[in-house]
Amino acid sequence: MSSRPGPWASGRFDVEGHRGAKGLVVENTLASFAAAYDAGVTGVELDVRLTADGEVVVWHDPVLLPLKCRSTGPDLVGARVADLTLEQLRTVDVGSQTLAGFPDQRPSPGARISTLDEVLTHGVERAPDVWWTIELKVNPLDAGEAAGRRQLLESVLASVHDAGLERQSFMHSFDWTVLELSAELAPAVTRSALVESSVTWMPGSPWTGSVAVGESHDDVCAGAAAVGAQVISPEHVLVDAAFVDRAHGAGLAVLPWTVNDPDRMVELVEAGVDGLVSDYPDRALSVLVPARA
Repeated sequence: MSSRPGPWASGRFDVEGHRGAKGLVVENTLASFAAAYDAGVTGVELDVRLTADGEVVVWHDPVLLPLKCRSTGPDLVGARVADLTLEQLRTVDVGSQTLAGFPDQRPSPGARISTLDEVLTHGVERAPDVWWTIELKVNPLDAGEAAGRRQLLESVLASVHDAGLERQSFMHSFDWTVLELSAELAPAVTRSALVESSVTWMPGSPWTGSVAVGESHDDVCAGAAAVGAQVISPEHVLVDAAFVDRAHGAGLAVLPWTVNDPDRMVELVEAGVDGLVSDYPDRALSVLVPARA
């Protein structure tokens, strides 16, 4: 059994559905989360943002993209989520359009953007043991998002507390300042440091909080540990056995994203990762249960 906090502490390999189960049902809808639970996931990953009136909604993109969103009232496609109230966002259908890159993706006709509270309530009813990897979407280069960082985090922590999920959730962000703030505000809630290849771990990076890449820290795993993360969640192309060894040596669990190729899933298991995030959690479970048997 792992001493690192998370779903793997019980000896399980953690298969997390990305944005619910994006490969199966349109992302970040309640139907997509239901598909993940039905597949048997140990965790789900989702994205949260603030609306103009301070509500926390589950949505990935900073703007309402035409490929995913269809107005049913005033034309809001192309607008920024941060500039719209929850009431305005509720007029947008985010479930009827499927993405060409996901040929097996099913629609959820008429689905609306959900609040975090709604998604957590639905999940606790459907799958009470699932872990929650909650990605706080904060771009430190966006002045508005950076200014709202604390409000978003405090609201997310309040929702997790109210749902009784503080011991079953990760505060998860590319913006490591979020993690440092979370360590201060809620030290008992697990923190997960996201890393994107050639973007976040670079000299002069605005993404790494108080860590100065190449100055205070040369290794990304040591840097993640320094900001108080207990999990490192790198883009899967960065991960090999040597990376896992460095992470584990720093006391970090390794949760790579977003892994959809079955052969790559097996490679990562063999490299020793603790879990993975996939658009196709059903595929991951069918591949990895035999691999670990």
